[in-house]
Order: sequence, then C-alpha cells, then structure tokens
Amino acid sequence: MSVLWRILSYLRPYRRTLLSGYVALLLSVAAQLAIPRLVEVAIDRGIAGQQKHVVLAASAALVLAGIAQGLLTFARSYSFQALAENIAYRLRRELYEHLERLSFSFFDQAYTGQLMARATEDVNAIRRFFWVVPRIAVQSLGTLVAVSVMLFLMNWRLAALSLSVLPLLALATVHFSQKARHLFLEVQQQFGVMTTVLQENLAGARIVRAFAREDAERARFDTELHTLQQRSLRAARWSSLYTAVVTTLGALGIVAVVWYGGRQVLAGHLSIGQLTAFYFLLVLTTQPIRMLGWMVSSTARAIASGQRVFEVLDLRPEILSPPNGIDASGIRGAVEFRSVSFRYPESGTASLHDITFAAEPGQRIALFGPTGSGKSTLVALIPRFYDVTEGTVLIDGVDVRAYDLHSLRRRVGLVLQDTLLFSVSIRENIAFGRPDASEEEIIEAARAAQAHDFIMDLPFGYDTVVGERGISLSGGQKQRIAIARALLMDPRILVLDEATSSVDAETDRLIQQALQRLMEGRTAFIIAHRILTLQNADLILVLENGRLVERGTHEELLARGGLYARQYARQAQEQVPLRSAGD
Repeated sequence: MSVLWRILSYLRPYRRTLLSGYVALLLSVAAQLAIPRLVEVAIDRGIAGQQKHVVLAASAALVLAGIAQGLLTFARSYSFQALAENIAYRLRRELYEHLERLSFSFFDQAYTGQLMARATEDVNAIRRFFWVVPRIAVQSLGTLVAVSVMLFLMNWRLAALSLSVLPLLALATVHFSQKARHLFLEVQQQFGVMTTVLQENLAGARIVRAFAREDAERARFDTELHTLQQRSLRAARWSSLYTAVVTTLGALGIVAVVWYGGRQVLAGHLSIGQLTAFYFLLVLTTQPIRMLGWMVSSTARAIASGQRVFEVLDLRPEILSPPNGIDASGIRGAVEFRSVSFRYPESGTASLHDITFAAEPGQRIALFGPTGSGKSTLVALIPRFYDVTEGTVLIDGVDVRAYDLHSLRRRVGLVLQDTLLFSVSIRENIAFGRPDASEEEIIEAARAAQAHDFIMDLPFGYDTVVGERGISLSGGQKQRIAIARALLMDPRILVLDEATSSVDAETDRLIQQALQRLMEGRTAFIIAHRILTLQNADLILVLENGRLVERGTHEELLARGGLYARQYARQAQEQVPLRSAGD
C-alpha cells in the first residue's frame, strides 16, 4: 500500500463527518455559483430592461445566497477541522501505544528528538493534510467542473479559449509534486535532528553550564537550525514557484475573456451582463487553481511525514507476551540461568557468555565486576527487557518466555541508580505501579523507605509536585521514593542496580535501612561497585568481560585470592586515607 493510500485509510472511522462536510461544501459551491448568474439577471433584465422589481428581486436573492454561503462555509470548515483533529488524535495515540510496546533494543538506538518530531511535527503535517486536501480537492474539482459546464453553455468558443491553460496546469502539478515530496522529506528529517539537539541540551542544561559549553552547544544547535532553515527555504522556493506558475496561467484565462469577450460584445454576439457573468465565473476558477498549489504542497509534506511515522508503526516488537501466558502473580522467586548467552542486536560481540547459576527464593545475590562486565545486562533478562540469545532463564522452574509479560514485570521490582520520577505529585510517583493503592498503603511504603519524614516537611506533603524528572528533590530523596514505589508493588524478585551510589554517608545509611526492609522475604539481585554493600549477600557472582569468573560468599571469594579479593584489597586501601583525614 502506498503511503498516500495508507494515510487516506484513516478516514474510514469518520465517514459521517466527511459526508456532512462534503454536503455543506457542495451546497456552498452551489450558492457561490448562483451569484454570477444573479448578477447577469440584474444587469440584463433589471438595469438594461429598466425593471426595478427585477433588480430588487435579484439583490434580495444575492443577500440570501451570501448568507447561505456563509453558514455553509462554517459547517464545512468545522466538519473538516474536526475530521483533521480526530485523525491527529488517533494517530498520536496509535504512535504512543506502539512505542510503549516496542522492545528495549529499539530505544537503545532511537533518538528521543526524532521520536518527538514524528509524534508532533510529522503528525501535524498529516493533520493539516486532512484539513486542507479532502476539502480543497472536492471543492476545486466541483467548482472547476461546474464552472466549465456553465461557461461552455454560455459561449463555447470563449470557454475553450479561457480554459486552454488547464493542461499546462496539470503538467506543472505533476512535475512539482514529484520534486516536493523529496524536498519536504528532507525538511522533516532535519526537523527531527534539530529537535534531538534541542532535547539533549534542555535535558543536560546543568552539564552544559558546568563545563562552560554554552557557546559550543549554541553553535551546534545553530548549525542544525541553519540546515533546517535552508532546506525549508529550498522547499518554499519550489512551492512559491509553483504558485507563481499557477497564478500566471490563471491570469492568462482572464486576459482571454477581456480580449475575445470584448470583441464578442462589440460584435453583438454577447451581452454585457453575459460577459460580466462569464468574467465572475472565470474568477471563481482562480481560487481553486491557486489552492491546487497548496493542496499539492500539503500532500507532498504529508507523504513525507507519513513515511516517517509509518517507519515506526511498522516496527515489530521483539519481546511479545505469549498467547495464554502463565500468570506470574503466584511465583515464589526462584531464579535460574542455564547456559545463558546474550548479544545486543546492534553489537557484533556477545555481552554475556554461558552464564549458569541458581538463586533460591528469598536469597540475596550480589553481582560484582568492572564497568561493562555485563551485570546490568544480566538482570535485564529476568523481566524480559531482552530475550536471551542462547540458553534459558527460568523463574520457579518455568522459562520466563512462557509467562504473561505484564504479570511477570509486575512481580519484578526495580531500584536503579538513575531514578526517574514523573512530573506529578509524590503520592502519584509512589503509587505509579499500583494506582489503586490506598492512602494508608502509600504512607506505609514511604515510612518503610525512610521517606515519610522528609515528605511531610515539604510544603504540600504527599501532594508536592516533584517537577520534571524529580528535579526539586535531592538524589537521596528520589532514591527513597523509588524504594517506596518498589515496596508498594510488593515484588517477589528485586533488582537493585547501584541504588546507593553517589550519596553521602547519612543518606546512604537511610537508604540501606530502607533497602533492608525492601529485601525482606524477596529474591534480591544487588549490583554495586562497593564491596561493603555486597559482603552480606548469600551468593556473590563475579563477572568479567561477560563471563562468570567467580562465585561464592564474601569469605570464600577472599580466600581464593581472585579478582574479587584484589578489588577488596584495593578498596580497603582507598578507605585508609579517608579515615586518616577524618581523624
């Protein structure tokens, strides 16, 4: 299916709105076409014939035709505007819901700015298309056909001469539409690049200023903005050129009426009223001809935008919930990896190699290793953010791919290093995983997470809006709200990924107390670089270059003298100067 036909398929649910718009449109065209004939009657029968009653009747009819045209124009305009807004709403919702279903591997490679541009500017281009093109196409075609018939009935020679420019218009339209689609696609793609740069700078405003990179980033944004400007101007030049050609050809038709029609009047073959009506009718064709340029331009832009939107909608999620998937709500939390290997789709090398281990319900499993060793990748396989390349991940002896995806993820709680809070109240952030939670349950979770006291110190307590990404809160406060959020979900499996990094000692103490409460009775996977955080784990897995190189308790690993023991000794030495400085 071509992009244009696929865009037009969005009209199907709104056939009634489209039909009502077309009825109003055709009636308004009929009222508009009646005006030149009423003028002809007023001139030839009323003024030339010295009949006052005819002039009065024609004038009254003109007033009624004008009022009818105004009312019908309102009905027509509102119908097509509603049509465009409904389709834009449906398309944006469809795009958002599809993005929600896409796998994590898609977001590993996608640019947020490009996605934002497709959901905003590209959908707007399609919205403008539905507001303009279905209305103009029928209105212009209907007007041109009706006027042409009326002109030929009045004087076929004059009509043939004045309408001889139409084949040239058709050629210009075909040529422009082919060029315009390519130009507008370049514009929309560059708009996405510019939006990406803008989004990155807004999100990283503190980093930009901290490194005094304002001038460099301003220059980077200006470069992309200038490229967008040049591409837009190039498209505008072609659009303006097309409009100029259309307008010129339309003017040639009017010249033909004045020249040839004037000779017909002088020869007595045409009355002044007929020439006036002929002129007014021909003038009615100039607007559809001019609008033809806007219609072609809007269509070309919509096709370019539709191509970008459908590129996303046509992507198929790699992670799907199985039909009749097993409900995970009753799992105990036993986790087993059997010969698991994993490779990111865009990577040529494996991130995990032949990982095998088992965790009993309620055990605390620590993951230790240098940056890039595969710790975060390993735990991402448990809730099926990714699927294994080889091997099997099991929960309670069942392959995770057999569970219903939604119920599985509701039983796995996450507390990450980079805590994301939404621009809503603290209450809504804590209840994010359980919107139906009661006030008592929310407060109980906050108390357990050592968050209740600082929340009550805020101006509006639990109703305090935290701002974008929780910017109004400290790092430790955000972490404790994240822990409360995980507690409220009551997961059976817990993933703590660097949950206490980059906080001061007092905040670390409070978070550790909250985490101890959170891990009670749950299978917990703890990722941390500080061995002090891991040494009480039931099992420590040491990863290096995606391979499981050591396993055991803290004491067992120290006794072996391997990577874990060397890192422990290094961290212990680093703590000595700190203690001396504190003394």
